[in-house]
Amino acid sequence: MNTSAGYYQAPRPPRVPLDEVLIKLHPEGFHQEFEADGINVGTGGISMRASMLPQVDSTLRCQLDNPVGGEAIEMIGRVVWAHESGEHAGEFGIRFTHLSNDDQMRIEALIQRWGRTTAKAPTVRLQLDGVDSAIVAELKSETESALTVEQPLPFLAIGAGMLNETAGRRGHLEAVELRMDEQTPKLVLSIGYEVPSGSNSGADESSDADAGRDTLPDEPPVIRASRPSEEVRLHDTPRIVRYDMAAEEAAHQSITDRLRAYAKSATDQLASTAGSARTAVTEGLVPTASLKIKDVAALTARFIGALRARLDEKPRRKQVPRSQAARAHLKNTRRSRRRYVVLAAMVAGIVAAGWGIYLWAAESATASESATEPGAATEPESATASESATELESATEPGAASAIAVQGAPLPPETVRGISFGAETVAGGEKYVLRMSNPVVEMDGIVEDDGFSVTIPGSLSLSRAGPIAAAHPDVEHASILNRGDFSELTVRFVAGRQPAYRVEARGPAVEITIAR
Repeated sequence: MNTSAGYYQAPRPPRVPLDEVLIKLHPEGFHQEFEADGINVGTGGISMRASMLPQVDSTLRCQLDNPVGGEAIEMIGRVVWAHESGEHAGEFGIRFTHLSNDDQMRIEALIQRWGRTTAKAPTVRLQLDGVDSAIVAELKSETESALTVEQPLPFLAIGAGMLNETAGRRGHLEAVELRMDEQTPKLVLSIGYEVPSGSNSGADESSDADAGRDTLPDEPPVIRASRPSEEVRLHDTPRIVRYDMAAEEAAHQSITDRLRAYAKSATDQLASTAGSARTAVTEGLVPTASLKIKDVAALTARFIGALRARLDEKPRRKQVPRSQAARAHLKNTRRSRRRYVVLAAMVAGIVAAGWGIYLWAAESATASESATEPGAATEPESATASESATELESATEPGAASAIAVQGAPLPPETVRGISFGAETVAGGEKYVLRMSNPVVEMDGIVEDDGFSVTIPGSLSLSRAGPIAAAHPDVEHASILNRGDFSELTVRFVAGRQPAYRVEARGPAVEITIAR
């Protein structure tokens, strides 16, 4: 033991790695939930890595699935360290503050089981055909028909330095891959060259980062002597995102603001669609229809002129059939005339259909222009909104409560502002005290038929209101929620019961008295 340092450093509890274990985090006072990757866990805390780095001293509620049994393990702890930059950027540690007995037993069983699995495995010697020296490997499993071994390669550790003798440049091992070329394995090494630099780093950052990964950093630090690193290694730094209270509040904006934004978006989209339709009709359909109608009219005029010239060429003389051949010739002539009449009727029908299409397109364009005029569709809505606002203002004037009562509607909740409200005295009542983060100087209370609600600005709750409902038979529900920079207390009584109560601010606490 080193006595020259002036203190004794007790052995730290064992920790086991949490590889590929997903952890769900619920920050206190936020509705948002994010995920993290586990690093290691011990009986006193847990360390993990995430893209959103919490504040030190903040409280987090963690939940993970037990890798051994599969059941959920819930923990509440305080962030004791966090790395924003360096090799371990994005990592942080949590010390447990609230942990149930069952979850404590599960964590201890996990540490014992994984601690045994990480013990040193037995080794075997293998002699490969064509290789002079034997291979010493760790035994993983062995049966009567198969053998599985594993051999660590410490000289291929990620970050190990090496020299390219051909190019004369130094670098670090960045990645190791194993590829199969038919039946022959190939080892692929990715090497990152060093960036030339004139200055050397003054301290070993990796040793400091490793020392900060423990979730119990409050113990006296151990001074280590390390020589300056002569090599600079490039690595990717994860993007660290901190909580933004303004973004959190903007995500929970009121329903009225959302509906107003949706209505504006729908109006803009409708106006854009109507404009596109009008442009397509006036610039595409109408000119095309006009050209087609002109072509049909010109073709019809040419056909009628050719037909008239054809008829004028024939001599109009009356022939008296005197034989069967003459009667057949006359019949064929009449049939040809009927064909011309049918063809002329078809041409007239085509012209009439084209004219109808033109009139329909013109009417559609006129209707689209009238529909997109500014203020055409919003006047009825504005009139309705004005009438609703007038009714709301008249309902909030003095004496409106009596008018509502006459109509049979329930009275609105009573609002009380101050440092206390409720009954003046509550005989034989039970008192419940909720600890707050700051002295309470003002409360906004809402008195309702089935209970009350209290808004406490500038102060957050450090206690839970759930035990009130569990201890008092007349209270059905009790809760207090921290919402940004204020807290909200809600108490609901059992249906049909209205006990006397009093809510009073007493420094950094709120005292609630409810009669039995």
